[in-house]
Amino acid sequence: MRRLPPLQALLAFDAAARLGSFTRAAQELALTQSAISHQIQQLEEWTGQALFRRIGRGVALTAAGTLYAQTVTVALTTLADGRDRIEPYGNPDSAIVFCPPQFVAGWLMPRMKAFSAALPDIELWLLTAEEVTEIDRVDVDLVVSTKQLRSPEVICEPLICEQAVAICGPLTARRLSKAPFPDVLTQAPLLVHEASPDWAPWLADLRRAGLRTRRAMTIDDPRFLVAAAEQEAGIAMVSELFAHEALRAGRVKVLPQVPKVELPPLWLMRSAQPARSAAVDAVHEWITRTAQNCRRTASQRRQ
Repeated sequence: MRRLPPLQALLAFDAAARLGSFTRAAQELALTQSAISHQIQQLEEWTGQALFRRIGRGVALTAAGTLYAQTVTVALTTLADGRDRIEPYGNPDSAIVFCPPQFVAGWLMPRMKAFSAALPDIELWLLTAEEVTEIDRVDVDLVVSTKQLRSPEVICEPLICEQAVAICGPLTARRLSKAPFPDVLTQAPLLVHEASPDWAPWLADLRRAGLRTRRAMTIDDPRFLVAAAEQEAGIAMVSELFAHEALRAGRVKVLPQVPKVELPPLWLMRSAQPARSAAVDAVHEWITRTAQNCRRTASQRRQ
């Protein structure tokens, strides 16, 4: 096994490198100057390199010391950041939720006022990514994902049915309001998400049948697709969740003549083991109940 340098020696080296003085490093770390000197000597023996040279009453890094200081700074910063990352596990009034960006932007954020009113003492930690493969591997309390984790160790329940809609800016929507499908797609350029280069699953067949479309841009982040549509740059096919706020504010409009595209549903998952705290149970219950209310409201509107 690789032998690592003592942490105390790294702290002494970092302080002396920043302050240019063993004396000031000793004062910062509440040690004696001889202790700092001894720890630096240990580190120099471990590295096999002289890390400092004397300059008057102070010290300066050698070339090797300068390079090593960069490594030590990164290592100490990583250790400090690691503590910050695990901080919520020590807070019983917190819940850590792994979820895709569209869930946060389009579903959760518009409901944060209601969440805060219902659970005012709970701190929510959101880790955003597209999918997860195992709950225990990412070490979170709850997972929202399009990928259903099939395991006896995971409780998985349907949360939100997703669909993509064709959106554009209000001026473009007004101009295209009378254009029938599929000709409407030839009247403005398409804004394409890099992960969905076909734009819509049925578009390839329409092109083979002679429909001529053109692209204005391809973007790797669907949030920027919404922004481009707002600027009247063309027609984007995006998740309704991503477009929710822009649609609500009237910054973009849906082209109703363009068929919607069904997307994989979002699932809510949690470990089958007891929750880390009552706060996790409360957040799980709030998300589940709120999603049920949303589905009920949507069903009543369709009737």
